[in-house]
Amino acid sequence: MNQWLVAWRNLMRRKMRSFLTMMAIVIGVASTFGVIAAVDSAEKTFPTYLKQTFGKADFNLNGSDAYFSEDIFKDLKELDQAAAVAVLKENSKLHLEQSGVSAIQKRVHLTGYSNLDTPITDFKVIEGNLKSEGAIITDKTAKVWKKEVGDTISFDTDKGVKTIKITAIVNYTVELMGPSSWMMAKYHPWSVAVPLTVVQDWYDLSGKIDNVQFRAASESSLKAVEKQLEAYVKQYDGIYMTPVVLDFEAQFKMLDSFFLALYLAGFLGIVLSAFIIFNSLYVSIKERKNEFAVLKTIGYTPSQIQTMVFFEVLLLSVIGTVAGLVLGYGLGIGLKALIFLISSVHSEGSMVLGKGLLISVLAGILVPLAASYYPIRQAGKISVIEVLKENRAAAFKPNKWLAGLGILLILSGFFIKHLLLIVPLMAGIALLFPYLFKAFDFFLKRIYRLVFGMTGELASRNLNRNLGRTSMTSVILCLGIAMIVLMSSLNSALLQTYEKVIYSSYGGNLDIMLHHIEKDDLENLKKVEGVADATTYSMQAIIWTDGNKKRKLPVYGVGEEWIDRFPLFTTTDKTPGDVIGDLAANEMVMDRISYKIWGGKIGESVTLDTQNGPQAFKVAAVVDTMKNSGYGAFMKTDSFKESFGINYERNALVLKDETTSPLQLRENIFALFGERIEDMFGPEDWVSVISASYTGSFSIINALVVLAIIVSGIGITNTLLISNLERIREIGMMRAVGVTRGQIIGMILLEGFGIGLAATVIGSLFGVLLIFLSSTFVEINSLTFEFGVTWWIMLVIFLFGILVSLISSFAPASRAAKTQLSEALRYE
Repeated sequence: MNQWLVAWRNLMRRKMRSFLTMMAIVIGVASTFGVIAAVDSAEKTFPTYLKQTFGKADFNLNGSDAYFSEDIFKDLKELDQAAAVAVLKENSKLHLEQSGVSAIQKRVHLTGYSNLDTPITDFKVIEGNLKSEGAIITDKTAKVWKKEVGDTISFDTDKGVKTIKITAIVNYTVELMGPSSWMMAKYHPWSVAVPLTVVQDWYDLSGKIDNVQFRAASESSLKAVEKQLEAYVKQYDGIYMTPVVLDFEAQFKMLDSFFLALYLAGFLGIVLSAFIIFNSLYVSIKERKNEFAVLKTIGYTPSQIQTMVFFEVLLLSVIGTVAGLVLGYGLGIGLKALIFLISSVHSEGSMVLGKGLLISVLAGILVPLAASYYPIRQAGKISVIEVLKENRAAAFKPNKWLAGLGILLILSGFFIKHLLLIVPLMAGIALLFPYLFKAFDFFLKRIYRLVFGMTGELASRNLNRNLGRTSMTSVILCLGIAMIVLMSSLNSALLQTYEKVIYSSYGGNLDIMLHHIEKDDLENLKKVEGVADATTYSMQAIIWTDGNKKRKLPVYGVGEEWIDRFPLFTTTDKTPGDVIGDLAANEMVMDRISYKIWGGKIGESVTLDTQNGPQAFKVAAVVDTMKNSGYGAFMKTDSFKESFGINYERNALVLKDETTSPLQLRENIFALFGERIEDMFGPEDWVSVISASYTGSFSIINALVVLAIIVSGIGITNTLLISNLERIREIGMMRAVGVTRGQIIGMILLEGFGIGLAATVIGSLFGVLLIFLSSTFVEINSLTFEFGVTWWIMLVIFLFGILVSLISSFAPASRAAKTQLSEALRYE
């Protein structure tokens, strides 16, 4: 007879059980496939996106002053083997009469390009023409402004109100990055591209530019272009050339931990499905031992019986895997979109499916087969003689050797300083769980008897009947609860740590960026209502050489006389002023992230590109900061200006008085500087950005863990259904002697509640252990977190675990309550 047909018929004998087991496989395969596909797609797309977005130019030519002569660009315009574009940026304001739109929401960055249609600008046109010498806006901006090609927009400029026609609408791009709504415009300015001559005319800057960008014709011509530029800048004072460096390691360093957590959460589903498959099949073999004994009496060999069961598992695995791959593809698309959203990557990116498809298919087939190995072996060992004897349920005898191995695996977690410690710890808990459940049940049965009387007594007794199966069901939910406790508490703890470091190292209540700070700006700023104190500082992204690799390092020029009032970093043994005051001209301090990426030691030197060529700077100390996401270096202002030739400053730090709110402070300062302000960012803004990013990341992880918990719910349902079938005669007799349906339902619900309560309590305690161990080594952006438990999070997770167990128990309880005596007597 066809093995597949036999397997199908056997599975259909217990349709609900087979369906639930298959669903466990579906969810496990889907979560595995979705996570791997999403992460692989992100890892492939992100570097390409960075290159296309931030690496359109290969070299930048800048000036030591705010502007330099356009003649320099004209001399370099026809540079061999390279394209070039001159840029001039100014800040403006929309001339717009619209109710509910404040002046601060009308801020606009105007960027003038000598040529709007070049490989460097690389605008992707949706509508219009780049050669029409008009304004260019993105599709997002056009939607908010309700503008089309051919409409006009007006700006307040140094020469009054100026109007220009929109000649092109392009895809959203980093050069024209802007808010997505009028509400967001309170925090971020709009961006518009126009011809260079327009900006020069509107702001009386004829013949002036502030930047020239170059792009080599090919990779092979990069060196030749660089040499030409180096030779050219030596002929002029006040200009310098820097290569465009994309530091992928620094950009995506924080994503490594996030991706690892995603993998762990994704694989949790397939691991938990293995428990369900083992449990379901183990019980099925026991149920069918009479059938297997009969088959042996008519000539079936043990291997033939094992093959029959093997095909049942294989068929279930194949169906579950195929359905899981379909579901996983959709999950992967959603996960990829969320990862891109959280990482602020505006790219479609194709799905990378190869590795995920292979691993998921292997997991979907091999994990169920591995989980069924022991039950299949037992099927072949069933003795005809033993079956003919009167059988009683064997008492539960936990394996002491496995329990000892579990203890060793748990202890090993104390010596593993990596998030992968979750793997041996979970394996250890799974092996030790029968003992833990038995200890928990010792107290549970007394509570049940006291609170629920006879119904609780029966429920407790039924839990003890098949303690091995019950504990295995409970451990599935336990592992999911532990994982979600860890991730939720880790999210909360890291956000609290970030907030503390941000407020202690932001340098004040507000950081203002202008195109350049003029002579009287600082004194005028100090006179603004609500400003208690203010200072200015220099910052420039400098190229540093790390072995054969070039990186960007934001370097801050700070003064020892003001750094204590405006702390841009914190230290443990000295004040910021003492740290800066002790620096020599060729020394600097690095923050922990850049220091870790560098890999050197205090006292060794980092080579930076200065105006006089490469120069070594000794690293004198390591500090903590959250400026620029905690990535940068600090040196004295005089050393900074002398080394890098930057004669102007762009940033001002502000301290507010106690009576002024952060929003009022911004409005007061904007009233002074108006459209000259390029950006205003406070510590509360940075906390909000960090919170949104990390909460979004952990939400994705927790969503995957919830999927795994759904698998555990399936396990509870499956176990209770099996238990009901084993007791169907008993339940029928209970109904016959007057036990009500409500009492039957209550008994089954209490069984499910006991399984869920044990899992939730033990899982929560296990999660607290994971939090403690993780606090000793987990580090994101060089920030660790202190051990602590967020009790309201624990309460929510506890209630969630109980709810899952009760919902999972409802269907078996309802079915058991409908059992008829006639049906029970016919059941074998």
